[in-house]
Amino acid sequence: MIDTQHKKLFELAQKSYLMVNHSVTKEEIKAVLKEFFEYMREHFNDEEEYMKSIGYPDLEAHKKLHRQIILSFSESIQVIHSANDLKEKIGIIAKEWLLQHILKEDMKIQRYCKERIFLENQTGSNQYDYVCSCPGKIHHVPLEIHQKIQKQNARFICRVCKQAICLKT
Repeated sequence: MIDTQHKKLFELAQKSYLMVNHSVTKEEIKAVLKEFFEYMREHFNDEEEYMKSIGYPDLEAHKKLHRQIILSFSESIQVIHSANDLKEKIGIIAKEWLLQHILKEDMKIQRYCKERIFLENQTGSNQYDYVCSCPGKIHHVPLEIHQKIQKQNARFICRVCKQAICLKT
């Protein structure tokens, strides 16, 4: 669902961006802006629910980015003085804010989800296999420790070889 919404947002962004170099009426601009804004809000709400459902660790920071985009969108529209001004703002909103957000921030969610699925499939439980320099040694690491290693760059050292353990690939 989220990928389908991203495609729709790209279409709306493209539609908005194309208005910059074409002659359009104020009503056409308003209609596109309204559709874009409403769909963006709907998408953000759905995406936040999805992030919550998968336990995305950066949910609050991501929600804050969504609020900033919506606020910037609203503020930009309020300081418009002409149709050309409005078209320029649409281009900025479409290209720089939203598309950059999807390409940068939303891809983090996808990477997290893929990593999570990989790790869950690797062990079939809440334990993860890590290795060190000891030949054939596998450290079975609980979820809590695994998350510290992956998200907080914590280092855990093997008691035997005194080397940092790494996720087994």
